[in-house]
Amino acid sequence: MKLVAIILVLLSLTAVGALLAKRHFSTNIDGSWVVPRIAGRLQKLEVLHGRSLEDATKRYIEQRFRRFMTGLLLLWILGLGVLLLPDGEKETGMIRRPEAGEDASGVTVQLTDAHGTTEAWLSIGSRSLTEEEFSVLSEDTFQLLEKDILGRNESADHVTGDLSFPDRDSTGKLEISWDTDELTVISRNGTVKREELKQECTVNVTATLTDGIRTKEKVYQVRVVPFSATETEAERALRSLKEMEESSRDEEVFRLPAQVEGVTVREQKKTGKEMICKLYPGLVLAGVFLFFLRGSKEKERIKKRDERLSSVFYRFVKRMALLIGAGESLNASLMKAATVETDYLLPEVQLAVNRIRTGSSEPEVYADLGRGLGLPSYVRLFSTISTAAPRGSSQLLKLMEQEVKSSEAEAKESARRRGEQASEKLMLPMIILMIVVIGILLYPAVAGM
Repeated sequence: MKLVAIILVLLSLTAVGALLAKRHFSTNIDGSWVVPRIAGRLQKLEVLHGRSLEDATKRYIEQRFRRFMTGLLLLWILGLGVLLLPDGEKETGMIRRPEAGEDASGVTVQLTDAHGTTEAWLSIGSRSLTEEEFSVLSEDTFQLLEKDILGRNESADHVTGDLSFPDRDSTGKLEISWDTDELTVISRNGTVKREELKQECTVNVTATLTDGIRTKEKVYQVRVVPFSATETEAERALRSLKEMEESSRDEEVFRLPAQVEGVTVREQKKTGKEMICKLYPGLVLAGVFLFFLRGSKEKERIKKRDERLSSVFYRFVKRMALLIGAGESLNASLMKAATVETDYLLPEVQLAVNRIRTGSSEPEVYADLGRGLGLPSYVRLFSTISTAAPRGSSQLLKLMEQEVKSSEAEAKESARRRGEQASEKLMLPMIILMIVVIGILLYPAVAGM
């Protein structure tokens, strides 16, 4: 049901996206509210103005939207394919038992009671072997079994769960049989029965190993603690299932009952469809993450560009004022002053000067240049230049000198803020270093006490 809900949401998003595409991007892209924001971002990533900026904005929007819609469609198709996959093998309740001498198998069962559904592992052992088939003990195997038989129990002095009785050693050459002196407490397959216990019970567990010729035995002592009243119905049902499995080991097939002690039982089969259903939400999240990752990289590039332009603003304005004061033309001053930053500032200035040389209006070009650089300081500067340039160089020089003074104050304030940020970053390492030094000084005194 969760997968169906996700697919319906994706289908709804696809439909809404198609409507938006038809309304905003196919016939009226210029009227979309998102266009100015994207245009501003593209101006910071590339040197674009006028018609080239409009075309680049449209291409950017159409490309991102097409990728987004393609991703939604692919996820929708994948989800639909998962729903159409077959559910796997039909549940029959018939579990084939391994032949004698083969390793034990097992199944995951779902136990449904009043408290909900519980998953548990039910071991299906091989058919019982005759006494002559059991293998000889070796000292190395006994040492390993001392820990292995405990299963999930922490120690032999505090047994609360079933023990682990393997039927072969780690090499597969020795066969092992088990017996206990308290079969009502611990059965020969390691099942621990604590319901009737009133106090702790010490049980001798005998392991017999044989290679077909020789036989050797060793006794292990374990202490079983009384049954806890907190055991659930599902746990009691699982214990009954294990007893039923043990009593039917002469049969080739173990028949899984539909109910045990009022608890619903069914075999859980893991299929490819089930695995894909579990992975599907992760695929959706991964797609969303990759979609927004590209935007975060663009933001990092824009941040780096803005920091670089902001750091050279004072030098740029000061050089322009000196060049204008020395008699250089405005455009020549712009070109020479822009060499203080060749990655972002100079290309924008070169484009603006070329537009002026081809006949574009100077006030309009300067205003576009300020908007293209994007920072408030540059917008203010070129707005001032666009209004003062027609009045003559003397008026422009006065305004540039005022801009130099204000930008100098801004540069000092920016340097102060960067210094404070650097000192804050150094604060934690300094505190750690101080703690280490104090610890080194105090250690001899504390150690000598």
